[in-house]
Amino acid sequence: MPISCHFWLDYHGGFVGKLLEWWPKNARDFPWRKTQNPYYILIAETLLRKTTAKQVKQMYPTFLEKYPSPRHLALADLRALRKILKPLGLENRRAASLKKLAQVIVAKYGGAVPRRQEELMELPGVGRYATNAVLCFAYGAEAPLVDTNVIRIITRFFSFESRKTRLKDDPYMWMFVESLLPAGRARDFNLALLDFAAQVCKARNPKCGECIVRNMCKAISAR
Repeated sequence: MPISCHFWLDYHGGFVGKLLEWWPKNARDFPWRKTQNPYYILIAETLLRKTTAKQVKQMYPTFLEKYPSPRHLALADLRALRKILKPLGLENRRAASLKKLAQVIVAKYGGAVPRRQEELMELPGVGRYATNAVLCFAYGAEAPLVDTNVIRIITRFFSFESRKTRLKDDPYMWMFVESLLPAGRARDFNLALLDFAAQVCKARNPKCGECIVRNMCKAISAR
């Protein structure tokens, strides 16, 4: 194997290994991380759009107590649903979208969240990120997660370049993150990336001095 390939494997593996070492002591605590129920995870991913994890964490138990299954949500009174969702904002849109999502799951899949990627992607309001989150966290699939936060780490650390205006729409970005997934530990690595982005490799004022991979980071070495 050429030296360049050995170097890439060491570089790639060093990044992954360091994050997996860092994560257990720095993992954030959210209720949707303590379940493998696909409905609970899908609801969490849907609620987390255009709001903060802190806001969702406060109302998530109440939501699931009121609507513990797709069948309950499909029959929800929109006024009551909007009231629960109000702290997140956009409650009218969220309520209509969530109820429609539940109705499709009940009508088409008998109330069970599907486990095939193509079926999840066909659900109303469910994109690739939420699909992969369900596949990974509920069904144990080795599926990558790519959002603004993950993209920030990848572009900074690896100097990843793309011709796409929106990097999350670049299939090569998804393929690249997938190539990083360690066998059997996709869940841990996905969560490590998200937590590292939130606590260290932040959009503003990143804590480069505390970064466990700073010696390998392309963005730091380019300064």
